Amino acid sequence: MGMVPAVLSCPAAMAQEDQDEAAFKRHQSLHELARHPPAPHLHMDYGQFRFIPPGDKIKEQPDVNRLLFWTQHGEPDGYAERHGGAIVYYDRTGKAVRVDNVPLSGAR
Repeated sequence: MGMVPAVLSCPAAMAQEDQDEAAFKRHQSLHELARHPPAPHLHMDYGQFRFIPPGDKIKEQPDVNRLLFWTQHGEPDGYAERHGGAIVYYDRTGKAVRVDNVPLSGAR
């Protein structure tokens, strides 16, 4: 009779192991999280950024509200940032080369 309770508890233990394994598989590894982060993507309106150096490609950085400019050969060529009511354009050395005044949203 001592064997019967052990045999009956075995399926329950196996079911618990299956639940634990399923819970482990549900969680993503750090490598999977790095590839596809769970954070929502930011969408910024860059319509007020009007100047783009001729021939450059643009890369958006919505988390810091910045546009990066890259040459056709893949070299950095500067960036643009919004500062209050102005958009400041910088060259590849970080020197401000252009400032565009932008009306603040909601201002009349």
